[in-house]
Formats: sequence, C-alpha cells, structure tokens
Amino acid sequence: MLSLEEQHFIQVHADKDPHQIALSGKKYPSHDLSKLASQIQARQKLALKLPFWVSHTNLFFPPSISLEQASSEATANFKANIVHGNVLDASGGMGVDSAAFAKKANQVVYVERQQGLKEITAYNHAQLGFSNIQHILGDGLAYLKQADSKFDFIYLDPARRNAKGDKVLLFKDCEPNVLDFLPIIQDKSQLLLKTSPLLDLERAILELNGVDKIWVICVKNEVKEILFLKSKDATHDPVIEVIELNSKSSHLFSGTLGTEKSKQTKLGQISNFLYEPHPGLLKAGFFKSVETEDIFKLNSNTHLYSSKDLDTKFPGKSFHVIETGPVDIGWLIKHLSNKQVNISTRNFPGKPEDLRKKLKLSDGGDLTLFGYRNHQNQVELALTQKCTI
Repeated sequence: MLSLEEQHFIQVHADKDPHQIALSGKKYPSHDLSKLASQIQARQKLALKLPFWVSHTNLFFPPSISLEQASSEATANFKANIVHGNVLDASGGMGVDSAAFAKKANQVVYVERQQGLKEITAYNHAQLGFSNIQHILGDGLAYLKQADSKFDFIYLDPARRNAKGDKVLLFKDCEPNVLDFLPIIQDKSQLLLKTSPLLDLERAILELNGVDKIWVICVKNEVKEILFLKSKDATHDPVIEVIELNSKSSHLFSGTLGTEKSKQTKLGQISNFLYEPHPGLLKAGFFKSVETEDIFKLNSNTHLYSSKDLDTKFPGKSFHVIETGPVDIGWLIKHLSNKQVNISTRNFPGKPEDLRKKLKLSDGGDLTLFGYRNHQNQVELALTQKCTI
C-alpha cells in the first residue's frame, strides 16, 4: 500500500504541515500528495496514541474516523490481559484491539463490514507479523450466528454515532446493536464490551441485564473508555474497578454501587489536608466509598475531601491547606504577592475563570485555590499547595 519511495517521503516530511504538502503538486509532480499528506497527518495524530504502530514506516493508516474510534495501545494492551483462547472481534475497525488480543489469544477472528478498512487492517496486521488473525468481510452478528467455531470471548466496540452523525448513548442505538448479541452468547461465551466514557453505568447494567465486572479505564487523569465483561455469572451489582494506566500500579480503586449507596457520608470542616478525587472515581460513582475513618467530605454535593493527617494512599491529588476564608482578596493577598494562582471549583457558583476575574488574579504558580461549599453549605475558599508524595 506504500512503496519504499512513499515511505521515505513520509519519513522525511513527518513533521511538516500536511495541508502544505497537499498543495505542493508542482514541487512533487510524480507523487500522490493527497494520499501522502493524509498518511503524514494520521501519523502526527497517532504519535502518542499508537507509538508502536507509528514506528513502523510500512503501515498504512485508514481515514480519520477510524483513527478517532480506535483504542490506544495502552488501553488495547489492558484489554488483552482479560481475554484468552479464541477471540471474535465482531466490530473490526482499525484492528488495534485485534492486534493486542493476538499477543495473548490462540486465534483472533476480525470481522469488518467495510471492504477497504478490512483490507487495510489485514495489510497492517501482516506487516506487524501477526499470523493468528483471520480477517472476515461482513457483519459481526451474522458471522457469529453461522460460525462453526466456538469463541471464549466476543469483543464489541460499537460505533456510537447514528446515521446522522449524532452521538448515541443507548446500546440499542449503537452500531452494531449490542443487545442483539446477548441471546446468542448466553452461557457459551463471554462478552467484552468497550463503551464511551459518557455512558451511565447503572443504566448500562440494567440494559445488559447484569454484568460480571466493569473497568473504568483512565490515562493521565482522563477517563478514556469503560469496559463491561458479561457471562453467565452476571450480576446487577458488579465490582467496578478504576484503572489508571499511567501509574506504577494501574489499580486505583474498586467497589460496588450497592456498597456506595448503603454507606453513610461523613461531613466535616476542612482540616490540614484537602483531597481531589481522581476523575475515574467520580465516573464510577464512588463519592462516599472513598471516605475512610480519617477522611471526610466537605459537603454532600462537594466532591472534595479532607483529613487532619496526610493519607498518602488517597486515590487522587493531595494538597496541604495553607489557609481558608471567604471569597475576598483581602486575606489571600498576603500569600499571593504576584497575584498568581491555579483555581479549581467544586459545587461553587460560577466557573474558575469567573472567580479569577472577580478576585483579579492571574493563572499559574505553585499554589491552588479551591472554591467550594463547605459542610454548612456556605461558599468558602481554601488556598493550598500540592503535596509531593
């Protein structure tokens, strides 16, 4: 799909503006510049997401929509540690997940509806040296219904946009319809499902009629995707594990929504240390489960926590409290001679930029100013410094 000459051109112009390259027809009359510009642009977009793939000069990347929907190498490798045996990737795509599965599974069957995308993926998998991936052109559900082979895992990463291009959140509106796979799977296989971070977990559990486990996958403090595992052992109160792939120990926190709902929250006045929970915990719905004997919440609707002594194991960011006070520059100015501070707000009227404008402060520095409602439901500020643990 790429000649050696084209590969060389792409490498030489790897850091150049793809749009400018596409308009350089007079300079390179013998090249298909539209093709080469799109490949350079794809590699620039994927440099951090798929570094291993981008390092191979002979790979050919599909149109941008497939690039956007593809898993990152980090999340694909995490999923690969869940599966084993024979795996069906029923929603195909760019094949990043299939490639990761092939490292762990005996055999992977990749099914894709679009012929062009299927051919590109088969080519790329061959260039990467994967010989245990079978590439099928067709519909994943139709293939599963007529397949003679038994699969230990069926993987689905459905498109989350409808025919108009609008985002959808219900499984029945995805393409393919996830719910259509459930009667076929039953007790014969396990379904591993990747979904958008926007999905409501409780509603998803109900739609799927229970699941075995849920993973909230995060990279660098950002929720990237949610994984559901469903088999004959499904439950309506599964363990939800929050994963941060950018930390030494990827496991950040785990619990169940049942335990979360039954737990009584403990409120208190801010003390020596302030904690900001990892976004993955908030996505999982663990607003009370993160509390301990020594860590309490500032307000039932303020997702900030505090303690007298530093807890180095809190799943999130920790700050030393310098001083607290009202929304007024008077007490702050003695700590901010340069009027520079980072600002974060939780359960607070207005956005950080509104507070910054009101107090006439600039962005930056080593300190962080939190605006929030306290345990008495009053608006309050806390000036803090991030702990180095």
